[in-house]
Parts: sequence; C-alpha cells; structure tokens
Amino acid sequence: MTVIGTGISWTNSTWNPTTGCTRVSPGCDNCYAEAMFARGMSFKHAFNDVTLHPDRLSHVRKFRPVRVQDGSLEPHKVFVNSMSDLMHDAIPDGFVTQVFDAMENNPATVFQVLTKRPIRARKYLVNRYGNRGLPANIWIGVSVEDNRVAGRLKIMRSLKEQVGTDHTTFFASVEPIIGPLDECDFTGIDWIILGGESGHGARRMERPWLLAGLERAHQAGSAIWLKQHGTIASHPNIDLTPPGPWAARFNWLRTNGFEVLPEEKGGATCDKQIWREMPPAYHAMAAALNRSAALI
Repeated sequence: MTVIGTGISWTNSTWNPTTGCTRVSPGCDNCYAEAMFARGMSFKHAFNDVTLHPDRLSHVRKFRPVRVQDGSLEPHKVFVNSMSDLMHDAIPDGFVTQVFDAMENNPATVFQVLTKRPIRARKYLVNRYGNRGLPANIWIGVSVEDNRVAGRLKIMRSLKEQVGTDHTTFFASVEPIIGPLDECDFTGIDWIILGGESGHGARRMERPWLLAGLERAHQAGSAIWLKQHGTIASHPNIDLTPPGPWAARFNWLRTNGFEVLPEEKGGATCDKQIWREMPPAYHAMAAALNRSAALI
C-alpha cells in the first residue's frame, strides 16, 4: 500500500513494504493502523500478523520531487511503514536490508523511518552504517508519547553518535501526547513532531504537557512541527472559550486568532503560534535539488 498525497501534514506520501504490528507501550492503545485494519482495510491478515510485501519495494520509483507554491522543488517526503514498524522482530534482517537498499538507491527522496523499537534500530543501523554514516535521505525517528518512554530518546542519541553525520536527520514523533513530557531530553534530536491523539476514544492532551514538549524542543534547538491537537477538547486554548458546544468553542478560537490551521484534527495552533519547521538537512537537500534542476 503506497499512498501518494497522504493527509499527514509532515510528509507527502506513505510507503508500506510491510504491514501489521503489535503493541509495545501505552501510545499504542488506540492505534490508528489497527483501527483501519478492523474497518476492513485488510481481508487476508489480522493486524498482528506482520506481513512482508516485496512487490512494493519497486514503488520507490513513483516518488518525484514536489513543486511548491513559489515554483521551487522540494524532496518528496515518504513516511515508511505507516501501517507497521520496520524494526519489528518479526521482520527478518534480510528484508530490512532490501528496504534500505531501495531507499539508498533513491537519494533524492526523503524516507522517514519511524519506530517504537529503537534498540533493534540501533543494532541494525550500526552494523550497516557504522563505517560510513547514515545517508542524508534516510531519516530515523522514534515515537515518544510521554515521560514513561523517554529512554527511547537516549537510545536515539547513542545511534546518532555512531552513524550520524553533519547531513543526517534524527527525529522524534511525540504523538500521541498522553502524559507529561517534562523529563524528555530532546538534546541531539534534529526534528520534533508534536501532536495529540485523535479518533474514537482519543485521550485528552493537557496544555502543560504540550507546553513542556515545546519548551524542551526549543531548549534542544530542534526544528518543531506541531501537527495537530487531535480533538477540540485537547486544544491548548480551549479554556479561553465561552461555554457551549464544541463546534461553537472551536469557531470562537478561529474567530479570535487562536486557531489558524482548523483543517487539522482539533487544530494545530498554540497561543496564536504555529510551528511548521523542517530540519537543516532538509533545506540542504532542497537547495541541492534546485541547483541540479537549474543545470538541466
């Protein structure tokens, strides 16, 4: 399943050379991918049956640079395994290698590999890239939902020390935020995605949790992407609104400038500010892409 033009704001497309996963922490409790499977996306496998799709390896050829509003080109960003985790124990190293080979062979496309299993990621990536460094177009990220799994960030820093270069990007998806983030150390993490939980049974994101995440990311000097609040109830400025139906309260936020991205689930504005930043390596890739295009 490869989706060109996904609705995820921080990427352009999704690519799933594997599907299926199993839960590892509280952030998985309302897994959107599992819910999609339950609604009938897959008719051959249960969600916890991790399945390999070698026929999708060739799909990387579909990704082309993106022409943005000012006419310039940007690298196509691809979220790898939105319906799985490439570092799941059920995926053989041999197939992981095929996936990384496919990504390496398409250096003008950014592949965003996000995992909740950073220990295996570190072992595999150090074995593969320890002597030459991670390619600039392959970004490695870890999911962190609250202080309980903050240790994943330490593992990512260790990985960056071993395979990182001046051109690589290591990121954290702090989503869904379901608890305090004041113990999360984002030092060395190039890009932080923040967001609340959406969908059926979504847990409320408390304002102090989001503000702590923003503060810690600023302290680390990370680029920040505030994706969504998830629900209107999780909006960090909802307590400013007059009592009434949720839709009316959200409209008040829009009218008074506290929400300028209403198309996102629950909005994506905090105290009249938005964060839609990209890490330095992305800008360097975009500049190189446009220089190359100018020579053609």
